[in-house]
Amino acid sequence: MRLRPALLLCPLVYALHAPLALADTRVQSLDQVPGAIKTQDARKLYDAQMSGAPQPDGLGAQLPAEFTDTFLLQQLAPGQNPKRLLVAGAKAWPQRPGSFVTMVCLAATAERAERLQKYGGGGCNNLSRDEDKNEMWVGVFESAPGAAPKLVARTDGPVTTQTDWSDTDIDLPIDLDMQDAGTPRLSPPQSWKRFDLAPYKIAPDAVAFGLRAGWSEGYAGGGADFEALYLFRIDGAALRVVFAQPMSFSKSIAGDWNPDGTREHDVSDASNSLVLLPGKTGGYFDIQLRQQGGKWKRTFKWSAAKQAYE
Repeated sequence: MRLRPALLLCPLVYALHAPLALADTRVQSLDQVPGAIKTQDARKLYDAQMSGAPQPDGLGAQLPAEFTDTFLLQQLAPGQNPKRLLVAGAKAWPQRPGSFVTMVCLAATAERAERLQKYGGGGCNNLSRDEDKNEMWVGVFESAPGAAPKLVARTDGPVTTQTDWSDTDIDLPIDLDMQDAGTPRLSPPQSWKRFDLAPYKIAPDAVAFGLRAGWSEGYAGGGADFEALYLFRIDGAALRVVFAQPMSFSKSIAGDWNPDGTREHDVSDASNSLVLLPGKTGGYFDIQLRQQGGKWKRTFKWSAAKQAYE
């Protein structure tokens, strides 16, 4: 059963994650919540929000020596106002030696960029309830010793592909969950969190890389975090999204108060593993999402018409 708390303010087979158990547990106090989260990815979501500890540099904002913020902005988003820039990032791409995956994140306006830098906590995050989402521009460069990095491919604008929540075992963000039946369950990310550079070899001659997108919600008691995976492939000089699906969630909802002043919490989470199957459609390996510790699974096949998985 999916709970609908009121919002307070707003959130080769390659097995890429170890399977763990699905959770749906009541604990007696907030400090017991981490132990009730059974999937590793969901526990990371919870820890990132609750620990207060510095998070890893998932977007590569600590730039390699070959790159600067100005260079990446000019190459990936030419003509855009540099005062809109929130963060630029680059990371070496192990699956393609000598290459880097890169990004620039822009606010809708220079004024919004200043506000987000002051109150948004850095990175490519929107403030709660923002209507105008940040823009994520993505590219791939090749780099050789003694030479400036060379742009290989980039998105033809900010990423506009929305995550499809229409058929998933992952709980939906409340805005989607409250929609009328039959309404498309599509949502743009609230934040872009980190590059995912696992070996996504989607075809014998093609490797993709991932970006993890996020959503967060705050309730009158508790909150939830959600994560999706976007896969990008190089298509000539273009960089295209070929997959965008929910991957994990962690939710904690406060309940009754105990006599000692602690408060019960209902804890739930789920995470999926992405598996590249040996069978191919249109020359691309079929993709399967499998629930960690559960029976749910869905297979996605290459669509020649859409040049993406469906």
